[in-house]
Amino acid sequence: MALLIMLGCAREMPPPGARPDEIPPSIVRIRPAPDSMVVDFDGALEIRFSEPVRIPNGIAREMFVSPMETYESEVGFADLRLRPEDGWRDSVVYCFTIPTDGINDLLRNGMEVPVEFCFSTGAEILDASVEGEVIDILTGQPLEEARVIFWAGPDSVPYGAISDSIGRFVARGLPPGEYEAFGFVDRNRNMIPDRELESYDSASVAASPDTPTELRLVLVAPDTTPPVLARGLVVGSETVQLEFDDYLLNPQPEEPAITIRDSATNQTLEIVASLIGSADEVTFPLDSATLADSIAAADSAAAGDSTAVADSAAVEAPSPDSAGSAASDSVTEEDPILPSRFITVRLATVIDSGTYRVSVTGAVNVRRLTGGGDTSFVAEPEPPSDDSATVADSVAVEDSAAVEGDSVAVEQDTVPPAPDSLDVPGIPPDTAGAPPDTAGAPPDTVGAPPDTVGAPPDTLGVPPDTVRRRAPRGAGRARSPGLRAKRRRE
Repeated sequence: MALLIMLGCAREMPPPGARPDEIPPSIVRIRPAPDSMVVDFDGALEIRFSEPVRIPNGIAREMFVSPMETYESEVGFADLRLRPEDGWRDSVVYCFTIPTDGINDLLRNGMEVPVEFCFSTGAEILDASVEGEVIDILTGQPLEEARVIFWAGPDSVPYGAISDSIGRFVARGLPPGEYEAFGFVDRNRNMIPDRELESYDSASVAASPDTPTELRLVLVAPDTTPPVLARGLVVGSETVQLEFDDYLLNPQPEEPAITIRDSATNQTLEIVASLIGSADEVTFPLDSATLADSIAAADSAAAGDSTAVADSAAVEAPSPDSAGSAASDSVTEEDPILPSRFITVRLATVIDSGTYRVSVTGAVNVRRLTGGGDTSFVAEPEPPSDDSATVADSVAVEDSAAVEGDSVAVEQDTVPPAPDSLDVPGIPPDTAGAPPDTAGAPPDTVGAPPDTVGAPPDTLGVPPDTVRRRAPRGAGRARSPGLRAKRRRE
């Protein structure tokens, strides 16, 4: 009983009749105070919440702190205390970002917005910051929770920032000067870029309180080998697609050197153009010019039709404003140019069937390593054109139609005429088949003939001789005892 009472008292519920608490916790005090300067600080950073809170274990790893060091955390009933494992550095600006994830009150109301603040252990807090975005090079999409570290030298303080849900970051509290910035995906959570394991990018940047600095980092997976040509494939009568084992820069710093030879004749094929991307993604200038001509022809034809239609009073020409708005609605944002593992090559002539040898030099992958290679591919004979197949099919259909018509005529000629009557033993002629007068109703026989209105006399009742013959045998025997008794009385 005592245990049940203790469990009942430990339940986190509002008092009876009270409205549930829906107010999220908030930070009511930070010591040292934000934007303050505390020289020779040796205590713990104290963060006080407005009510008792649940703080997850490892909160020091979840929150972001610049300089990027390892911090110890101590959780109280309604407060959180932090300090660096190696102590506070002198004359350094410390900036903190308290996350919203995981910090809840006792009724699981979470913090709504993260809290950011800085304080100094002796250095002047200047409004020098670097902001920017972190992008994945293969997808062109922003990366969330990517870390960015700023180093001014080998022994400098590692300032940093972390990207948000749209890939944006802001590094505050940086002393003015030149930095080497490293953006990376911290997969092992050690806050250090591991170039052999994690995607990263680096750039030189200057932090100044006078002018804001914008930085764009494009993260690339680690790679130490150059790209190698894997295979070639014929994808059109004049088009060859080359596939590599790495993603190539798009566009290339310089156009790769590509040679294609006929293995039988050793003749070199003339190359018109080559583009980065698979054959279904690229559009060659000749193709785009042809497409533009076809669109212009279609527009001129449509203009001619519209001229003819303009004579009709029912058709109204669109106003210039509406045409402009329609054109603006049709404009869409262009897709980003992404790296690709393919180079598509357009030749000057049609590829004949046979085996070909292709070699590539000067291809650059996304890690800016130069490579290439050589391989062979086979061009198969082209299938028959659609026009010839259509003609052959139509000829075959006409021949089969003629044969079918003849066979139908022969079948109709060979069908024997139906007999007037069927002579089947044991079945009267009028029941073996429908009599001629019942096959179709003649004009003078509106109703059925007399012999068909009712059954013939011989079928309406059973003949007398058949009645006696079919009488039950027990009837005669039932009368015999009475006759014998009458005779005895007489």
